[in-house]
Amino acid sequence: MPTQSFLELSDVPEPMFQRLIERSLWHRYNRSYLQTARDRTLGMLFFNPSLRTRTSMELAAQQLGALSTTIIPGQGTWGFAWEEGVPMVGEASEHIKEAVGVLSRYVDALGVRAFATRVDYEADRTDRALHTIDRYADVPVINLESAFFHPCQGLADASVLSDHFKGNVRRKKFVLAWCYHPRPLPMAVPNSALLMASRLGMEVTVAAPSGFALDEGILSRAAAIAEAQGGSVSTVSSLDAAVEGADVIYAKAWAGLNAYTNADQEAAQRQMHQDWRITDHRMKRTDSGVFMHCLPVRRNVVVDDAVLDGNHTLHLDQAAFRLHAAKAILEYVWDVLPTSGA
Repeated sequence: MPTQSFLELSDVPEPMFQRLIERSLWHRYNRSYLQTARDRTLGMLFFNPSLRTRTSMELAAQQLGALSTTIIPGQGTWGFAWEEGVPMVGEASEHIKEAVGVLSRYVDALGVRAFATRVDYEADRTDRALHTIDRYADVPVINLESAFFHPCQGLADASVLSDHFKGNVRRKKFVLAWCYHPRPLPMAVPNSALLMASRLGMEVTVAAPSGFALDEGILSRAAAIAEAQGGSVSTVSSLDAAVEGADVIYAKAWAGLNAYTNADQEAAQRQMHQDWRITDHRMKRTDSGVFMHCLPVRRNVVVDDAVLDGNHTLHLDQAAFRLHAAKAILEYVWDVLPTSGA
C-alpha cells in the first residue's frame, strides 16, 4: 500500500493538481458508483465539528466501494497525550503515537481534522498536530482541515471555478474578502483559497482591514505561484475598492494575528469592522460576479440574505463538490486514480 498523504494542495505536483480537478468534474457528471476503492477502509479522527467534511468523506468512501469509520476523540475514546519523552501522569491515558499506530493497522488511510489552537502561532503555522499524526502513521493521511490549511475545500473550490467558467479561469478577478464575524476564526480556509486561486492563474485580491492580514509566508508563496501561472496577488484595505469589477467574491472571516498575543484587543478591532459584509449593493459593483463561501455562514453578518438567496451564488455548489473532490482525493491517496477519463 503506497503512502501518499494529502496534507496541502500546493504539495501536489501541477499535472496531478489538474488531474484531480478533472477527476472531481468527472465524478460530478458521472454519478455511477465505481468500485475503484473496493475493500479499502478509511478511518477519520475528528477533533473538531464537521458537517460537509465528515458527510462527504464517508459517502465518498462508500460510493467508491470502501468502508469508513469515524472517531471523535473525547467521546468514547481515551484522552490522548502528545508530548514525547514526558511521563504520562496527567489525565491522558493513551499517547497519540500508539493511537495512530493502532489505527494504521486497522485502516488504509487516516483522515484528520484538527483546527488551530490560537494559543501557539508557531505550532499552528507549522501544523504541528497534523504532521505529528502523519509522522506516526503507516498509511496515507488526509488533511480534513488543519490549523493552517483545508486542501479538501481547496480542491472542491478549484473544481467549482473550473466548472463555472468552463475551464477559462486564468486571469479572472478573484477577491478573497475578509468579513466580520463575532468569533475569531481560523485561517485554514482563506489560506487554501488564496493558494488555490493563485495556482489557477487568477488575478487575486485579498481585501482585509488593518490588523487582519494573512500570514506573510502564505502571501509570498501565493504571489510566486500566481506569477508562475500568469496571475497576480495584491492586497487592499478597502472592501468597496476590491469588489469593483470582480468575477468572484470569496467571503471568509478569519482572526487577526494578535489573537495569539492579545485576544481582547483582537476582539475589539474585529468589532470595529462590522460593515465588512457582502451586501447586494457590493455584489452589483462586480462584473456579474459570483459569490463563494465554504459554509457554514452567518446570514446577515458575513453576507446578506439577498446575496445568498440570489442567482449568483456558488456556495451550495461548493458544498456539493466536496463529495466529488473527496472521491478524487481517496483515489489519489490509494493510488487508484485512473490516468484519464473513467
